Order: sequence, then C-alpha cells, then structure tokens
Amino acid sequence: MVFALGTAKLHAATVAATGYAMDWHAHDCAMLMLPRRGALQVQLDGSGRPEHRLMPGEALVVAAGVGHRSRAEDGAHRHLALYAPATELEGWLRGRAWHAAPVPPRLLALLAYRDGLPDTEARAGLADSLILAETAAALPPPLARDHGSVLARAVAAHLAADPAGPHELDALAARFGISRRHLTRLFQRHEGESIGTRMARLRVEAAASLIAAGHGVMPAAHQVGLASPSHLARLFRRHMGQAPRMARSRSR
Repeated sequence: MVFALGTAKLHAATVAATGYAMDWHAHDCAMLMLPRRGALQVQLDGSGRPEHRLMPGEALVVAAGVGHRSRAEDGAHRHLALYAPATELEGWLRGRAWHAAPVPPRLLALLAYRDGLPDTEARAGLADSLILAETAAALPPPLARDHGSVLARAVAAHLAADPAGPHELDALAARFGISRRHLTRLFQRHEGESIGTRMARLRVEAAASLIAAGHGVMPAAHQVGLASPSHLARLFRRHMGQAPRMARSRSR
C-alpha cells in the first residue's frame, strides 16, 4: 500500500483506535508521526532493528519511499501523522531514511491544542501547518538517553492545557503509554513536584484569575473542576496563603 501526496503541500490524519495496526507501506513524501496517546511500535525497512518504540513527546520523520509498518503497543491509542514534500523535512533527515527525536518544547502546547480539534475543522489545518513549520525549523537532537524529562514536560503541558480536567492517574498513564508508578516517579523527578500538587496549583491559579475577573467563589470552584468552595479554600490557603476572596481584593 502506498500513500500519494501528489502535488498537495500538506495532508494530516489523526488516528484514534484501539488495536491500531498498519501493515507495510510507503509514501511518495516525507511523513511526520507524533504519538499523542500510548506508545507506537514502528518497524522501518533497512533500519536493522526489529521495531522502534515511539512515545508521546517524541517525533519520527520517515523519508519518501521508505517502507514501514506500525502498531499500537497496547490499549487505546492516538497519533497525528503529517505528510509533506520531502524538502520540508530535509533538515531532520539529512539524507537518512528516518530520524526520531524529542518533540521541540515549543510545540508541546500547540500539540495539546491540536488534540482537541477534529481534522475537518479549519483551525486544525492551520495548527497542522504551524506544527510542520515549527518542526522543520527545529534542529533535532537524537533521542535523549533519558527520555523521562521529555515525557514529564509533555505531561505537564497536557495538564496545563486543561486545569479543570479530571486527569486521573490511570488515565494519564494510559495516555502516555507507561505505568502509573513510572509516571508519578518521572514527573516528581523532572518537574520537582507531584502531579497532584501541580494540578492543585494550576486550579488555584485558574480560579484566582476567575475571581479577579468578578466570578463568585462557588462558580470559580466549579469551573476549575472542584466540587465545593471549601475545597478551593483549602487549596488557596495551601498554595497562596490566603482565602479565595482575597484574589478579588488584590485585583482592585
């Protein structure tokens, strides 16, 4: 099976499926593959490796005409694939058949934004073009020996993009393709605090902005994903040393 870009400048596809698998195929263009939930196992023709494990927070560029196949490692899976003329990603390939590298940090928030858009929406097309341009402009290092810092930054960006979300540890671990225990250890080591502490701080900051803009404490608590004003008050005192109503006073 061969995908043909033809004369188009860019084609994007979001794949979200349980049990995803794609057999051997090639393209007439370069492909940028970005796992967004769960790990991918990719086998590349001529690489000399049975399979290459690609994680969220990493990117893989495959040159035109290079055969490859891919499959989700397990469970629910999601990835974004961008297809573009080979010249667009030559800086990554430099004559090689493929290259994997950490996602440039400035792309993490943009990718989190793109995750929430259907492929058919006009904003998705704009985001795809920007993702391609920013990737092409980056100077990609080889994958870090310690992938943990890249993964921790990707998790942090995901949390910051939606402070009100439930972000249960089991769901986060499944999204990023690692165990719950490994996720919590990596985040603590590289971000300097627990996921729970980060979420509480993000919610307090979001609620403080809402209260300063004139929202009541109860509506602000609900908008940042908390069940009660008393819960918000406890978090405020812990992280800001004051009651929530003081956020309104400070804005005056």
